[in-house]
Amino acid sequence: MNKTDLIKTMASRAGCTEVAARQMVEILMEVMEEGLSDGNDIVLQGFGTFRPWKQSFRAGRNPRTGESCPIAPRTSVRFKVGKNLLRAMNKR
Repeated sequence: MNKTDLIKTMASRAGCTEVAARQMVEILMEVMEEGLSDGNDIVLQGFGTFRPWKQSFRAGRNPRTGESCPIAPRTSVRFKVGKNLLRAMNKR
């Protein structure tokens, strides 16, 4: 499912227009981006937790040439799945 599919599904389930659903998705993404950029965890109870984490400087290697190259430090995001989502994904 991509962003467009998500918007269409949300609009049909919520009984609103795709424009309104698109606005809600965009707002959600902006709010999550701001929170994570500020170093805050985003906890969606039962769904999962998004957590920013700092990757430190490390040495990497160019797979084509085998030459060593530095990988600069950066902030990334980890996701830990919640119990309800995990249960829903493993229904049998």
